[in-house]
Amino acid sequence: MTHPVIQIVVAYTDNRVIGRDNGLPWRLPSDLAHFKKTTMGHPIIMGRNTWESLGRPLPGRPNLVVSRNAAYRAEGATVYPSLQAALDDCARADTVCIIGGAQIFHRALPLADRIIATEIHAHVDGDTWFPELDGAAWRETKREPQPEENGYAFDFAEYTRVRP
Repeated sequence: MTHPVIQIVVAYTDNRVIGRDNGLPWRLPSDLAHFKKTTMGHPIIMGRNTWESLGRPLPGRPNLVVSRNAAYRAEGATVYPSLQAALDDCARADTVCIIGGAQIFHRALPLADRIIATEIHAHVDGDTWFPELDGAAWRETKREPQPEENGYAFDFAEYTRVRP
């Protein structure tokens, strides 16, 4: 049986920051549009903090929230006790998108097939980081420089896992 393509969808800075105070420390409308286009129609899996930072379910895609709190409720989403339980429930999907935060990214990285990254060329203060990629495990397959927005230069990049 084939499993869905597991792709991490993330925006990070040169110093690997992905967030500050449970939010994004930048405003990039074209990144948000890219995120929507990338994830639309696919299940999105996120941790509780990411869910709470969104404040609502994202329309047009199943929202799956991972929380160790068995009593946790997320209106408009389905809650799972682990990343693996959420992935198991997506076995029939063609693609599953992991959208954060840091703990979920760390758990998903060994399972992921692809990373869709917005790489922001700046050092930004933050309190949440995306892990460094093992250069032997990942190959850059796409890079699209974007016009500067709100003082930030950035690229849309794609990495594919190197399979032995």
